[in-house]
Amino acid sequence: MKALRPLAALAVAALLAACRPGGDGAAARLEPCRIPGVEREVRCGTVTVAEDPDRPTGPAIDIRFAVVPAVARNQQADPVFVLAGGPGQAATRTARQMLPVLSEVNSRRDIVFVDQRGTGGSHPLECEVEETSLAATFEQTQQLDHLRACLKGLKGDLRQYATWIAVRDYDAVRARLGAERINLWGGSYGTRAALEYMRQYPERVRSAVLDGVAPADMVLPVSFAIDADAALAALAEVCARDDRCARRYPDMASRVEELLAQADRGLEVQVPHPLTGAPEPVRLNRQVLSSLLRVPLYAPQLSAVLPYALARAARGDYTALVALNSAVASGVNENFAAGMHFAVICAEDVPRVDAEQRARVAATRFGGAFLDVYEQACREVPVRPVPSSFYGIPASRAPVLVLSGGLDPATPPRHGERVTERLGNARHIVSPFLGHIVSTQGCAPTQIARFFRDASFERIDEACLTRLPPATFFEPIVAARPAGKDAR
Repeated sequence: MKALRPLAALAVAALLAACRPGGDGAAARLEPCRIPGVEREVRCGTVTVAEDPDRPTGPAIDIRFAVVPAVARNQQADPVFVLAGGPGQAATRTARQMLPVLSEVNSRRDIVFVDQRGTGGSHPLECEVEETSLAATFEQTQQLDHLRACLKGLKGDLRQYATWIAVRDYDAVRARLGAERINLWGGSYGTRAALEYMRQYPERVRSAVLDGVAPADMVLPVSFAIDADAALAALAEVCARDDRCARRYPDMASRVEELLAQADRGLEVQVPHPLTGAPEPVRLNRQVLSSLLRVPLYAPQLSAVLPYALARAARGDYTALVALNSAVASGVNENFAAGMHFAVICAEDVPRVDAEQRARVAATRFGGAFLDVYEQACREVPVRPVPSSFYGIPASRAPVLVLSGGLDPATPPRHGERVTERLGNARHIVSPFLGHIVSTQGCAPTQIARFFRDASFERIDEACLTRLPPATFFEPIVAARPAGKDAR
């Protein structure tokens, strides 16, 4: 789940038939195509749907999808649909990350990437990324001005891009492919879309994997602060229990407090631009520093560097902290439709913020750093009422495998726990030392393949996921220094 940075922050085989006859009519005829990150030719198609579901004869939009055909002779008729995160990511642009995860699944099942309406090839609501300087990247005023200008220039009715409308497009693709039932893999925001599809079309779901659960009732800008604060505290505890980390960075938690206090007083620093290396001035307030602290928590390999980056920042060097942020955000921004992102959150989440939630946000170290920005941005976004039923999670007859990373700053286990309980026919597995998205790590692809093959929890090796180790905390290589000198 992304909070907009910093506005908050996936052997050539003979081609086989991509679709087979099903209960909804003849299989679709698709065109050969290429999608980023996939070496072999795949099959692409579109379905045309009404932009406004209440006006079937009104303006129409095309929903683009790509099918990676199964390679084995003995194929199964129920494909796996990949539902991307964000909100704002195009599924076809996540194939590079997701096909290795689903390679074993793809031997007998087609993998279907559907660009959700507003993303990728499905009437994209995208803003050009203009990050010519660090100030343009991080400063809230410049970001909001750019967003407002972009939103005014978008073509389309932003009221029609909420999740409860978008999942109807997924079912239109399913019908076009002629599949009686489908399997779902949803990651981050994609789990919200998956849950809504399961609510509206329960008879069409054979099984589902939900990785990093973001249910409709979690109120994202509120959770950004609460869950990131908890993840930062958990990382400090892991560091304190690690002999080397505790010895080198014994005061990680206090350094966070000190840096936030400095940002509240106003702080301007010189930081080399990650791409050009040229030093640039950056004004660090609590909002900017909150984003710099939150983003690295998404990936264990980056959060393992955070204690070092904090130690350097305490000495006035913010280079590492900015570089960690850029390592995540640069890849995300290449596949991010800002208009769709705000169309979803401004309709589904921001209207549900109440006084109790504001108090919970204020009690975190991040305060209103994320919520304030979303509320300002949402003043520019038209929305339509969301059905109250959208926020419910019904019992599921289809088995659902729920995955969570214990150090996830966006979709931590607390959300997976309650969703699993409400679904009923579900199993929740927590990898305690992982961050956001478990599916790409360790033995997870094998377990996912077993689950999709059997539509059962019986052969899942839960232990192999729960014992995945923490990332090794980063220690710089430094030359020997005279005794008494701080080598950090």
